[in-house]
Amino acid sequence: MKQTNHLKLLMEETGCEESQAELALNISDNNLEKAISTIGFLLKFIKIFKIKLIFPKENVYGLVQIAVNMKSSEILRFSTAFSQNPTIYEISENIDWFSFEKAIFSARLEAGSLEKYTQNIEENLKLYCQQAIKEIIFVSTDEISDIIKSFFSPTNIDIKILEEELNLTQFKKFPDHNFNNNCTSLTVYNIGFVKLDAKILEDKHGKSIKKIQEGETVLSTITDQRDIAHYLVHLIGGKENGIISPIPATIQKVYYKNENFEVHLYYASSITGFAIVQKNSKLKVLDEKQVWWGKILPW
Repeated sequence: MKQTNHLKLLMEETGCEESQAELALNISDNNLEKAISTIGFLLKFIKIFKIKLIFPKENVYGLVQIAVNMKSSEILRFSTAFSQNPTIYEISENIDWFSFEKAIFSARLEAGSLEKYTQNIEENLKLYCQQAIKEIIFVSTDEISDIIKSFFSPTNIDIKILEEELNLTQFKKFPDHNFNNNCTSLTVYNIGFVKLDAKILEDKHGKSIKKIQEGETVLSTITDQRDIAHYLVHLIGGKENGIISPIPATIQKVYYKNENFEVHLYYASSITGFAIVQKNSKLKVLDEKQVWWGKILPW
């Protein structure tokens, strides 16, 4: 009777089949607690699909990860990131699923990230994938590729998918990053916190730098000559027809250094400008009507 009760409880607790429950109980000498811990190693029914996308005409790059319960055809986890920054495509699909998911969320915060597009597309894409997966007998990389291409049709995309099969314990376990010594580092694609040289426009009738406060908005131009700077200037709208144009920036910090002021400016997530302003300068501060963020920032 005790064996029967344990068998029933184990099946209810883990959702396993009777044969799997019997095996787990035999291995665990009919100890229910040990059997629950053991059963995770036997339940190899989770598939992870790590997906990399390129939209050639639009110059957009995407990362998608889908975790599917192959027994119920339910999506367990779903994450996406879309960006105009090609470096996110360099993340290796051969790293473990948790690291790939972490890279996706990191990419959503990096320069070039299409934040609003990602948010809008993720819910619709997940729903579309879930409905399509429910209608498939056996889900594989080919089927996932067809689903993704169908969702974005008629837009042409290049797609690369790596499939990984896990048991329940592997899926729930926090990855041992020390074990994955041969995996590509996440820092390969990560631009990180970018600091750009900038110049704040002055106005003889404006506000003294000595009275400027954090949170105020000024006009600035990017003077940084690095390649990454030119790329980011294009993204945040600081260049028109190849010509650098002034853009609004929010004052983050103001420091008095060497008889001048060092000003830190906010442009977008992870993009900061640094400008040196002489101590007697006056700057034009924009009011809300003069700030046109929506027309400048594409995300």
